[in-house]
Amino acid sequence: MRAKKLFCLTNLIILAVGLVMLPVVTPVPASAESDAKTLQIGALLSVTGFFSVREVPDFNQAKIMMEMINEQGGISVKGQKYKIELVLEDCKSTMDGVTAAANKLVYDKKIHFLIGPTAFFAAAASPVCDPNHALRMITWCVNTPGEVDKNTPYAFLGGGGSVLNGTAAAKYLHKAYPDVKKVAVVMPDDGAIPYLKPILSWMLGEEGISRVGDIVAYSNTSQDMNPIAAKLNAIKDADAIFMQNGLVPHMGGIVKGLRELGNKKPYAGGLPARISQVMNIAGAENMKDVFTVAFTPGDPQMAPLGKEVVEKTIAKYGEGYQLELSAPNCLWILKQVIEAAQSLDPVEVKKKFESMNEVETIFGKASISGDKSFGIKHHVVATPQPIQIFKNGGEAAAGWIDLGVIP
Repeated sequence: MRAKKLFCLTNLIILAVGLVMLPVVTPVPASAESDAKTLQIGALLSVTGFFSVREVPDFNQAKIMMEMINEQGGISVKGQKYKIELVLEDCKSTMDGVTAAANKLVYDKKIHFLIGPTAFFAAAASPVCDPNHALRMITWCVNTPGEVDKNTPYAFLGGGGSVLNGTAAAKYLHKAYPDVKKVAVVMPDDGAIPYLKPILSWMLGEEGISRVGDIVAYSNTSQDMNPIAAKLNAIKDADAIFMQNGLVPHMGGIVKGLRELGNKKPYAGGLPARISQVMNIAGAENMKDVFTVAFTPGDPQMAPLGKEVVEKTIAKYGEGYQLELSAPNCLWILKQVIEAAQSLDPVEVKKKFESMNEVETIFGKASISGDKSFGIKHHVVATPQPIQIFKNGGEAAAGWIDLGVIP
């Protein structure tokens, strides 16, 4: 009996010592950071191939915007915070690459909010995204079927595009060069020309300008732009050259070719190509009377949020880095609409988007319009557009064009 009591006492002592040696766990109040969940947003962009010259800068700027949003607390829905995680799938600058990337994001990763694709590439994502209610913010649009139209109920245009940039370029051309009445038009042969012809007519016509000659077209993979410059130079009745869409190497090569042929006519670039980058190809001596619809670092008229994205881009990637800013703007708009809908259901977010008449962008407030031009109600954000000119040997801001409500 005495041995049994001693055994029990020994065990109690061992247990007590063991409890004293265990670590003390003190509940820590959860912070707002630890409370936040993650919302994955897909990025359908081409970071390899010929189109990467545009998409790599745009994706890098989208990552900057993601960090800015997350630093502000992310996206808030019904009291719950969500930090954004951008999930990139490389579209590889091909239509098949777009389809494969969309399948991975929508089917494999179950992501239903996306930014991209861009322009004519967007049509390859529509058969995957629309049936699955995958809401996407297109970063550019050239108005080919399947980008943003009546058959793409879950596609919204939040970046730039032919209608937006072209309208801004036409308005500035008329303002800065009132004597220009006829233009020769050049653009990529990417399937958009038949659809943009009537749009070009009213865009230019609104400013009292008409197109002369056939539209001069070139392949997106073209490297030698001298033959294109020669075709444009042959349209003698033109008072100016109007470039609708394209990439920096295309524009730089055409401007250089024209000037070497003695063509000094104004060159209106309806694309976000920085003058400094065009100048690197064309040469400063050839840049007189050249302008683009591009963003200028230090532009005093740029909205604070857009200015911050530009400053952070320049600080990280260098002074001459291309400023696309379509993808970051799409990401910011998506945040605004999700919070307005107070839902992560793409069906509900779509309904809210279509009911709104305006939205805050990184460049200021913009109308949600384009019903006639795109054939679908309230799927286009008509963001204010910046003008950049060649001045004092470099690029300079020349004001902004407020597009108002796009027809």
